[in-house]
Amino acid sequence: MEPTTSAPAPPAAKTSTPRPGGGSYDAIIVGGGHNGLTTTAYLAHAGLRVICLERREILGGACVTEEVWPGARVSRASYVVSMLQPKIVSDLRLAEFGYRAIPLDPAYVSLTESGPIFFFNETERTAGSIAKQSRKDAEAYPGFEDLLMRAAAFVRPMMLREPPAVGSKQPADLAALVREAARMAGFTRREIHQLVRVFTMSVGDLLDDHFELDGLKGSTASSGVVGVWAGPRTPGTAYNLLHHALGECAGIDGAWGQVIGGMGAISNAIARSAESAGAEILTGAEVASIDVRDGSAIGVTLADGTELRAPIVASGAHPKTTVLGLAGAEHFPSEVSEEMRRYRTRGGSVKVNMVLSEPPRYEGVTEEEQRLMMHAGVNVCPSIDYLERAWQDATLGRPAEHPYVEAELPSAVDATLTDDGRWVMTMFTQYGPPGEEAWAGDARERYADACVEQLARYAPNLPAAILEREVLAPPDIERVFGLVDGSIFQGEQGLDQMAFMRPHPEMAQYATPVDGLYLCGAGTHPGGGVTGCSGHNAAHRILKDRRRARRPWRRRAVAG
Repeated sequence: MEPTTSAPAPPAAKTSTPRPGGGSYDAIIVGGGHNGLTTTAYLAHAGLRVICLERREILGGACVTEEVWPGARVSRASYVVSMLQPKIVSDLRLAEFGYRAIPLDPAYVSLTESGPIFFFNETERTAGSIAKQSRKDAEAYPGFEDLLMRAAAFVRPMMLREPPAVGSKQPADLAALVREAARMAGFTRREIHQLVRVFTMSVGDLLDDHFELDGLKGSTASSGVVGVWAGPRTPGTAYNLLHHALGECAGIDGAWGQVIGGMGAISNAIARSAESAGAEILTGAEVASIDVRDGSAIGVTLADGTELRAPIVASGAHPKTTVLGLAGAEHFPSEVSEEMRRYRTRGGSVKVNMVLSEPPRYEGVTEEEQRLMMHAGVNVCPSIDYLERAWQDATLGRPAEHPYVEAELPSAVDATLTDDGRWVMTMFTQYGPPGEEAWAGDARERYADACVEQLARYAPNLPAAILEREVLAPPDIERVFGLVDGSIFQGEQGLDQMAFMRPHPEMAQYATPVDGLYLCGAGTHPGGGVTGCSGHNAAHRILKDRRRARRPWRRRAVAG
């Protein structure tokens, strides 16, 4: 795979200032992250007059490309794509607006003391790489992949629709429950047993059932704890491994890709699609409050005092921020506001962004392996126990002494990310505690040094090649991106905070108890990742409710 040298996509919508007298719209979207922009685009294409308001001077939320240093553009938070839904790419014509993703094959490489393990998009090639260290694990790998793919095939259809409203007697909700029950009826008892195990087990136990190689298990287990406040022995983390297997890139199930122009090119493409349908998008427009009167949303007030009015407000902000802050807990039933105060939203991810003078040079590998490793994610996680110890450090309130590290070198795929031939490298790492007190003094730099040290064991030239470095600990992720306690998924993804319970049963179908107020961020079903699902689903719920509101006889029938 040769790096692209085509010109980067042009910047997204320029910052503009709301007109002094405010304005009225059909819908107002709070937050210009990729989900908020997705809701904006769908509503605009449906003919609504809609405006999207972003606090920062740049669009994208955590799906963003930023020029952190002059001449170097970095996917500052999210870093690779897989889970963005093909339906959304097609519906919003994102390719026409600059979206292009290059599949990675191998997607990632596990660095072990016995040599690298390459995880290709083809199961047989991955098994061949594993076989160099364990014939038994190589033989077990296809069956493990098949288990994940069958589980993913069951979950994937749920991504782009509302979760069933358990306990509801409404005909549509009952029909949804029947539909899911009918799908389950198509599985054998053994398949149902396997599904339940994947949904409830720890990722460590699941992998112990299949493999013996510590490096294989540690590397794979890391995907079960990405972005969650949990360790590899925590029940439910096997589902998080499945969550990251639900996507595709370029039509390849489970594949990952680098986005040309960085992850912000996704957000920019969605924004341009929305603008092509007439949407207004404002940056530098901080929402101070979502205004509620007589139980209904009536619009928003900006930090500068500007009032904008609409009967529909959809918030892509964190659900705790939306309910307890912007709209105000007093406008919600007490049980909803109380449960939202309990909504768990701790994050243990630390992002390290760097500019290098040269790429890492891995020792003990062939030229072809070096080439493959430059284009793939490179993963350092020697064992499940290693990952568990890093997790335990964070639970004790200190950054992990020996972090889990996944490093990407996106400029090996996209040379336009720097202006002068330097190299962009990002590290997604775990674990670091969410509290600022854990990061006093030089704790951020010491943690980043530990991350670099892990990779330097295999690429000794790395430390001397670092020209620039940024460390985003959980408190920084909250400060910059508004992700409370640094939870990159807008809330933990335990089984008690997923599907019809995310973020609360009264708001799991995107509408809230405040008439006209909706949630459209990752704090709703189906959860985090750059999927666009929450934005898509919220927009369709809004449009469905508008159609229902125009049919009063249907409202009377439902009420009766």
